[in-house]
Amino acid sequence: MAERDVEVCSSQGGKLRLRLLGSACDGCSGGCAGRCNLFATNTAGEFEMPAPRGLPVTIGQPLRLCLDDASLRRAAWRGYGLAWLGLLLGAGLGFGAGLLWGRYSDVLTLLGLVGGTFAAVQSSKRHLPEPQLRLQARPVPYVPSMSDRP
Repeated sequence: MAERDVEVCSSQGGKLRLRLLGSACDGCSGGCAGRCNLFATNTAGEFEMPAPRGLPVTIGQPLRLCLDDASLRRAAWRGYGLAWLGLLLGAGLGFGAGLLWGRYSDVLTLLGLVGGTFAAVQSSKRHLPEPQLRLQARPVPYVPSMSDRP
């Protein structure tokens, strides 16, 4: 499970703004040291997310962002698996169109490959995993994180 300690900066209009504490995720078996951008911040260095129902938060309160391993695997499949399928299907459709047309099969295969990959990547970006908030068991001192800035 990928976890990250955070501190509440503000809670307005059903949105939370959180400051990430520490320099990387805890408990993640991926080994990317925070380079995966699961908890990517805005230009102000804050992570924004919808405020969870049933979890009262106050400014300055330490919390923990959590993303379970199953969600991480689904995100990896959507990101890499769908792009790979789009590449193969697009190339196959382009090649088939070239065979039916009788010429330019290489060009049509390339166009299908690029188009299928682009379409699959665009559709997979809408399905990024949403982390859950938990109360934090222990307070963590604030350490600014530069690895999460876009």
